Amino acid sequence: MDKREEKKKVIIEKARKIFLEKGLFNIVMDDIAAAVGLTRRSLYRYFETKEDMAYETAILLLNEWNAYHKKVYSQLSGNGIYQLEDFLNQLINYMNDRIEIMKFLGEFDFYFKDKKSAKPSTQSMMRFNDIILESDKLLTKLLERGIEDHSIKNNIEIKLMVATISNVLWSFGQRIAIRNEMIIEETGISGIDLIKNQVSLYVAALKG
Repeated sequence: MDKREEKKKVIIEKARKIFLEKGLFNIVMDDIAAAVGLTRRSLYRYFETKEDMAYETAILLLNEWNAYHKKVYSQLSGNGIYQLEDFLNQLINYMNDRIEIMKFLGEFDFYFKDKKSAKPSTQSMMRFNDIILESDKLLTKLLERGIEDHSIKNNIEIKLMVATISNVLWSFGQRIAIRNEMIIEETGISGIDLIKNQVSLYVAALKG
């Protein structure tokens, strides 16, 4: 890694801290420059926009998320349906322990919503797209394993099921991070209990 890339890595580590503390909508490049000890002009030598820095921060967080997925996956035991349930519940615990990260990623999804004018560089978007579905590959393997050992029904559409579980889990995690107190007030049940119940419903529906 050359000196420029090392400097960019340091900048993103510090930008991550301020993004998580203040939120994506509440900071501008001057805030980030001050946090990393650079002038705004100097910061532009490394990143052209706040959007690029937000994408690089999201990539950093998703790489950590994917690394955790792989660690959990490597330690699973039992039949396919049991492994799937254990895998999903451990991911929920990971989210619950990192509420500030889930809040940022929820803001990130809203900030870069469909047809939004603010865009990062093409390079940042390509790097993001390369890793966003890494965890889906592990979910696919777990479903295939369950079908093979007959603990999961063999008539499911795997691609559809993986996309459903992944998107619902991710969206629910973001909602809990942002509105958990309101959820408790409205339902009398914590968000984490609701999302774990969702996993129980998946397991009941998939059992062979």
